[in-house]
Amino acid sequence: MRRSWFKLSACLAAGLYLAPAANSMQWQRPTVSPLANLLAQNPLAAARGNPEEVVVAALTAIRQNRLDEAGRLVDGLLEAKPNYRLAHLLKGDLLMARSQPLAGIGSAPVVDDKLDDLRAEASARLLRYQAPPPAQQAIPANLLQFAPDQQYAVLVDAGRARIYLYRNDNGTPRYVRDFYATIGKLGFDKAREGDQRTPLGVYFVTGHMPREQLDQRYGKRAELYGVGAWPLSYPNDWDRRQGRTGSGIWLHGVPYDTYSRAPKASNGCVAMSNSDISALSPYLLPGTPVIIAGEVEWLTPTAWQARRDGALAQVEAWRRDWESLNTPRYLSHYASDFKSGNADLDTWRAQKQAVNAGKQWAKVKLTDLSLFGYPSAQGDLLQASFMQDYQSSNLNNQMRKRLYMRQEAGRWRISLEGSAG
Repeated sequence: MRRSWFKLSACLAAGLYLAPAANSMQWQRPTVSPLANLLAQNPLAAARGNPEEVVVAALTAIRQNRLDEAGRLVDGLLEAKPNYRLAHLLKGDLLMARSQPLAGIGSAPVVDDKLDDLRAEASARLLRYQAPPPAQQAIPANLLQFAPDQQYAVLVDAGRARIYLYRNDNGTPRYVRDFYATIGKLGFDKAREGDQRTPLGVYFVTGHMPREQLDQRYGKRAELYGVGAWPLSYPNDWDRRQGRTGSGIWLHGVPYDTYSRAPKASNGCVAMSNSDISALSPYLLPGTPVIIAGEVEWLTPTAWQARRDGALAQVEAWRRDWESLNTPRYLSHYASDFKSGNADLDTWRAQKQAVNAGKQWAKVKLTDLSLFGYPSAQGDLLQASFMQDYQSSNLNNQMRKRLYMRQEAGRWRISLEGSAG
């Protein structure tokens, strides 16, 4: 089931109208033709509907040579979204189709220096319906355990220009809806400031800047962010450990004179149409997890449960061995490249041996635990966050803690440990 989407073919990218219908596959949804027919029956209904569905229905109708139907769909869409450039491009193609066959999207002799961007947007939107993700049947491997106070999580599939909203159903992720999204001009896996890439990782919403606040702070530049912006916690501890630089990674809207942007058009942020981010905004509360992945791995519920149980067992074994005051067993949970602040594994070992030698007993309790598969181009990681209540014969404390774990010698080992802030 991993990487189960179709690869985007060259014919889809360059000749959407000529591409054949998608072959059947596991998780395949019904063809979009009924959607096209339904919307075409009432252009006003099309205008009020999901603009993406209308675009997909129009593209499908054009490919099937139902040009009158496509025309009604596009006209209704333009009435509702007059600043939607992709819809204007389709309108030009439909006018040209009256005199000659279309070779591909953007065949009409229009002057547009962003034609490739519009083709890429059409491809990304059409792919969502032709080879849909199994979001309602499978579970993303990145979402393993919600903390009780995390009611929702946002998952960005940067490689597919898609955002998914999941809710917390007693710790299990449940699909709510998904949206088209824009990422950095040069793709993802941000490494340094100004590289125009979107970071990969697990981040959290840190606040909300409405348009009025953006206007006061940024003046005319605020137009880029549309209805508002939701800053994310980039760079996090893992990013800093890797030497990544930069800041100001947000979820935000688009200029009011633009309905949507190309799949790769931002300076590193994740951008959405103003209507879509307005629909998502009630769920973007401070502390909401936002996971940005290059590609989402989809798991069956059974496989997801097994992976979740395995990760929880590793965290519990670490807690139990720490509590036991068995220092060698406790230290076996740490990776060879471990860091905590300025301490490496050797320093950490010496500290823990000295501390444990002076204790008669210890109790460690972990609550509000969240577990996320951490997207990384360097390999699989796991992020665990929790409230830690530590009590011992000579010290008691409480703190929020975060662990970053990687696979070493066939098990999860802690590579970075620190406060969750």
